[in-house]
Amino acid sequence: MSKITGEIIKRVISEQRQNFLNTAGQIERDILTHPDFSHWRALKEIIVITGVRRSGKSFLLRLIWQKIQATVPVAPDNFLYVNFDDEKMINFKSADFDLLLETFYEIFKVNHHQNIFLFFDEIQNISGWEKFLNRLQESDKFKIFVTGSNATLLSKEISSALTGRNFSLTLYPLSFREFVNFKNKKLLDTRARHLTENRAQLKKLFNGYSENGGFPEIVLNGYRPLLQEYLKNIIYRDIVLRRRIRHEFNLREIVAFVVSNIGVVLSLDNIAKMTGTKNLMTVKNYLGYLEDSFLFFNLPRHSYSIKQQIYNPDKIFTVDPGLYHEVSTASSTNDGRLLENIVFLELKRRSQTIFYFKENNECDFVIQGKNKVMSAMQVTKSLDLSNRDREINGLLEAVKKFNLKNGLILTMDQSEVIKIKNQKITAMPIWQWLLEK
Repeated sequence: MSKITGEIIKRVISEQRQNFLNTAGQIERDILTHPDFSHWRALKEIIVITGVRRSGKSFLLRLIWQKIQATVPVAPDNFLYVNFDDEKMINFKSADFDLLLETFYEIFKVNHHQNIFLFFDEIQNISGWEKFLNRLQESDKFKIFVTGSNATLLSKEISSALTGRNFSLTLYPLSFREFVNFKNKKLLDTRARHLTENRAQLKKLFNGYSENGGFPEIVLNGYRPLLQEYLKNIIYRDIVLRRRIRHEFNLREIVAFVVSNIGVVLSLDNIAKMTGTKNLMTVKNYLGYLEDSFLFFNLPRHSYSIKQQIYNPDKIFTVDPGLYHEVSTASSTNDGRLLENIVFLELKRRSQTIFYFKENNECDFVIQGKNKVMSAMQVTKSLDLSNRDREINGLLEAVKKFNLKNGLILTMDQSEVIKIKNQKITAMPIWQWLLEK
């Protein structure tokens, strides 16, 4: 295998810098003001940003650099951006990082009396990257941001290699709030939302969001079939190549089946049977790989027993509602499950610890605090005669179980307060809840 040269590195970082500085089509991300991340300027650790491919990690790095320039005295050349997904970097090895820095210093006017900002995209492609960054972190000169599309960046091995010097967070596709901020920012004004014409616009925007999802490029151009290409890339680059999968067809069958059954309790036996996969360990491994690539997320059943949590099957949700419409093989759309998926993702964005609850009845989500469950909620398209008792009874059982005073039901467009003895249940439109900070 040929070795990478300084000339190739020079061409790559020069070309990528031009793209990095291009501000066209940018979408503001709420994560920059998230409590876990809002103090990022003061952090001395390496900042590790993970998330599914095409979720906007590169855009986020651009936004961070723009904010740095607006708030910190820094020379315009004091940054290096490298995307290691570039095919020209295929022969780059961890031993080449020193050459990368030397080339950077050679072609740009770096002020060594100021901080130097390093932005490394999809760094998981380079084996041993953490050792180089750990060495750089010994100096106060460098401020380092890395992104990756695989959960191995959050592994104990990486954290150990970085000697605890990393701050990690996960970026998801756009939330509904970010979607509205891009489409029509004035609708985020709480006073404006009460106007009839604005409520109608918000409902229309929510329908578009639930149909097409929140991947930034699709929000920009409205072309949902692009999700098929995203999925192919995730499966091939993050799983088939990385894990040396021989039976790609089985993997794709599992993806299609799970996406078609979001929000459903799925056992390994059930998935194996419905996809024709003979080996249960294969199913388990494939699901683990799909979770590592941030395509799927598990929702465990609530139990104070860890053994019971492991024994009970999970519900599985996907990273974006648009994938359901584009990939699902179901004969009809299950709007309730789709809404449940949207709420699940929002709770993940809000860094909540969540479970589903099931005893005599079922409650879609219970939110765990430090030592106890803090809230419970149901999600349904509408409350009507066919499901009203079931939804209320499931929520009430969870509310009583965890000594809560209130419960929440999210619907497409209903507002109602239901009082039953000492408990109060509030029903509200899902789009309204999603816009809350």
